[in-house]
Amino acid sequence: MLVIRLSRAGSKNKPFYHVIVSESTRKLKTRVTDRIGYYDPKRKPENLKIDVAKADAWIKNGAHPSETVAKLIRKARAAQV
Repeated sequence: MLVIRLSRAGSKNKPFYHVIVSESTRKLKTRVTDRIGYYDPKRKPENLKIDVAKADAWIKNGAHPSETVAKLIRKARAAQV
């Protein structure tokens, strides 16, 4: 099953997240199917960029977003309008 989730990057006390699509059974740092965006919560204002069209295509093909990613996708849609 494909999932859309966050993969942590960055250094200690400076987190940075990639929004990725991968198999649910895989570890986060191995065999990423697709990177559809990034999220940097430490910047003011937050730095969020998600390709909403790609996210919708993956969801239509059966990928399940995590709760956090679903909130971030909604936030990215609101920023586009």
